[in-house]
Order: sequence, then structure tokens, then C-alpha cells
Amino acid sequence: MDGFRNIIQTIRSDQVITRRLYAVTFAAALFFLVLAVKGPEEQGRLVTDSSGNIHEIHRYSASRSERYDVTVYIGQGSELISKDVTVILRALEEEKKLAIDKKETRDAELDAEIDRMLTEIEFSEDMTVRLPSRLSDGTSVVWKAVRQKDRTGIILIPFMYIILCAAVIKSGLDASADEEGTARKEIMRGLPRFCNQLFLMMNAGMILSDAFETICESYIAYGKENMSVFEQELSAIYTENKDHRTSTAALLSEYAAKHNVKEMIRIATILTENERRGSDVIENLSRESKYLWDDRKIVARESGKMIDTKMSWPLGLLLILLIVITMAPALLSM
Repeated sequence: MDGFRNIIQTIRSDQVITRRLYAVTFAAALFFLVLAVKGPEEQGRLVTDSSGNIHEIHRYSASRSERYDVTVYIGQGSELISKDVTVILRALEEEKKLAIDKKETRDAELDAEIDRMLTEIEFSEDMTVRLPSRLSDGTSVVWKAVRQKDRTGIILIPFMYIILCAAVIKSGLDASADEEGTARKEIMRGLPRFCNQLFLMMNAGMILSDAFETICESYIAYGKENMSVFEQELSAIYTENKDHRTSTAALLSEYAAKHNVKEMIRIATILTENERRGSDVIENLSRESKYLWDDRKIVARESGKMIDTKMSWPLGLLLILLIVITMAPALLSM
């Protein structure tokens, strides 16, 4: 429960995640509104009697196709046959086609008659289309309206919204974690050089405070635009404590505890032990410097291997975009 509350607090305090959630919510609401407001396609009027039987279709427009789902009942008594059909009134400018297959059986003959009637209806140029009440052999025909299919595509919108919100929240939380990881990477990138510089200067006879001052002065001489984050932070520590009221080992210990990087903590511990007890700092710094350089080589090799996997997220986004683009026309036409 506490973990969930922490996630909620992180989301509320992160403006980037909040803006992205607002954007996803607005897009989902807009898409849902378009589908909701866009009702069924504009159709003509079905002229029915008191029993609900359709006798005529009054077109809405002759310049475009119109679709009607109806059920046809053919025959009487025990010979009553029902069939669900779709009447498509073609636009006047569309090419007229007639494809009636001759069949020998009764069922095939009925299918052929229905196709013939539908063809005559679909290609009718009249604004009011009258539906035939009998087949050519005198068999009665009754037309009944079928309820339009529900646009179930709208159901997909909440699921897509939840998935997008989860992706936004996850990316925001990952970004927060990445900031901590980035700080650690910056320290691990600059720490081997810093440790090597300390080792060389203290091996030459300089004390820790003078060595630290010389190193930071060299960083500052580069210019802020040429310094790494690690070098900028060390330079800021040096600038704020030029009066040497706090020992250099204590400053480095505070910095190591702040970022919780174990390699930096080990170096700070070595310097603190040397300051308090006079331990062999040269040998310890030499060992740490070698270890840090080896570790940096390993990290560089692993980073090179991770380049391919980082392409999976953009490729996934492109796949989702392709699916949405492909499904959108079908959803809008339902």
C-alpha cells in the first residue's frame, strides 16, 4: 500500500507525467466523442405498416450509397423461409451490375429471386424505392427491419486509454529512476580519473587538500561547458569550501553519501582513515584506481551491447501507431 502511495505522490509531483496524462486523456476523450457523436450513417426512411413490415425505402440522397440490414420472409405457413440480407442502394454514378445465378433447387431459386430483387432495389434511381411484395411466381414477400449493429469498437477506447496511461506513468517513473542512474554513471565515468589524479599527486608528496584544490582548479580551467556533471559538482564543493573549515575527506564523504555510490564511498573511507589514523593511502588509492578503470571498461562494453535493445521502445511505438492508423477507418465506419 505504501508503495502505491509513493507512486501516486511521484506522479502528482512530476509535471512531465501529469502533462502527458492530460494529453492522453484529452486525445482519448476526443476520439470517444467523435465515435459517440458520429452516429450511424445517414440513411433514408423505411416506410412500414402497423405490423412493422417494410413497403418502401425513401432514400436520403441519390449521390451516395446507402446500406440497410433487413430480414426477408418468403412463403406462408410451413413454407415460410427467412433470410437476413443487406440492401445497398448504389449511388447513381456507380457502375450497374447484374449477377443472378440460375439454380435448379427451390432454395437456389429463392436465392436468385432475392438477388434479383436486391439488384433492382440497389440500382434504382428513384428517390422513393418501393419494395416488392411478391416474387415473380406470386409468392408473398415480407420485409422487416433489423436493428443496426452496435459500434463495439468504442469499447476498445477505454482499454487503449488505460494502456497509454500505464505507459506514460511507467515512462515517467523510469525517467526518475534514470536520473539517479545518470548521476551514478557520471560519477563512475569521472571517478577513475579523479582517483588516479589523487594517487599521482599524493604519491608525489602533496597533501589531500592541496591535491583536491589542484584537481578542481584544473576542472574549472576547462570551462563549465567542457566539464562533466561529476567535475562540476566537485568544483562546486571546492568553491563553497575554499576556507578549508571542513576537511576534504569529510566533504568527499558527504558527497559519496549523498549519491550512495559504493566506489566513491570506498575512496572517501580510504581518505578518512588516512586522515584519522595515517593508513597507507598511496597503496589503497593505487588499488582502487586500477579497479575503477577495469570496471569502467566493463561498463563500456555492456553499454555497447545495450544499443540494440534500446531500439525496441521506438519500434513498439511505431507498431502501435500502425495498428491505430489501420483500425481507425474501420472503427469510424462502424
